[in-house]
Amino acid sequence: MTAKIMYSFIMIIQTLILFITIFSQITNPIVFLLFIIIIFSMVLRWRINLRPCYMLIDLTFFLLATIFYPVATNYIFIFAYYFSYKNKLIYTLPLIIVGLIVNDGSYYLLLLQGLLFGTILYNWDKESNSSKNTIDHLRQHIYDLEFVQSKLLSDYQDTDRISRLTERQRIAEVLHDNLGHELTAAHLSLKAYKALMAANQFERANVTLNKSEKRLENALHQLKSSVKSIEPNLEIGLLDINNLCDNFIYPVEFVHSGDILKLEPYIWQLILMTVREALTNITKHARPSKVNISLKVTDYSVRLTIENDGIINNSREISGHGLRYMRNRLEAVNGSLSIQKQNTFKLIIFIPFERSK
Repeated sequence: MTAKIMYSFIMIIQTLILFITIFSQITNPIVFLLFIIIIFSMVLRWRINLRPCYMLIDLTFFLLATIFYPVATNYIFIFAYYFSYKNKLIYTLPLIIVGLIVNDGSYYLLLLQGLLFGTILYNWDKESNSSKNTIDHLRQHIYDLEFVQSKLLSDYQDTDRISRLTERQRIAEVLHDNLGHELTAAHLSLKAYKALMAANQFERANVTLNKSEKRLENALHQLKSSVKSIEPNLEIGLLDINNLCDNFIYPVEFVHSGDILKLEPYIWQLILMTVREALTNITKHARPSKVNISLKVTDYSVRLTIENDGIINNSREISGHGLRYMRNRLEAVNGSLSIQKQNTFKLIIFIPFERSK
């Protein structure tokens, strides 16, 4: 049962009490008119939610009526019920003053029961609203928990999907770095072999075929190495970079500084792959007299520069698959890759990290 229904029910009781009080005088037109006015006033406040201070206008009317028609004092106890229900007990002071003037026991009784019923209903309504607010808060809390649970489940699914995609990309990058170059060279050699056979240059064709076989053997070796490189505990160090530099077709000068031996394995993995990709791009697009590689390690970052004095045949190649893979790998660890082209072509790689304790 809502407070409004309870208020209406008690108001009906108050009206019945009033009717019983004035029943003997109901035939008096003034008494009947005042009865209709107060009923209209209460119904109006019930239908329209007006501020309690506006009821003081009605109360003033009845207080003035008591001057000319003392019977009007029988009506004003209903205002005590209304004001106490609205928690405006201060507005009942005129009613108490009237009681002191009238000095009628029945008036005090009616006034007291109106105050009592109104105060009880106000406190009941207050507790009811408090309970309702608590229930609404709990419902909102449950809704928030369900939303968070749904969001966590969605994030878990997204994370799982991203992890699989990341691993696929990582494998693709490793295969590209370690296997793609040899297979490309073997493919080109086989095409050359077919052309030479078609031209009846059998001796040169056999030489080319032998090179193709060697390339494929190297590719098989690289495939095995790639499988190992997918494992997270791959040991990578200076020896790997030195081997790349020593086996490169152009002279390479590699210098390093800082505490490079304490770098995490994943940093070495990035460095090795970046150097390999950069040297491959130099082979494809430049004819340098010398390549300079510098590795500088500070307390919180790695700076790798790879510079050659050759000429880039096609600047559009800068955005090819190799450099794109490099950039993606570096950005995954908050690193960066930049290119400087003046008299030389320089790659600058920056990798931040936290030094292990």
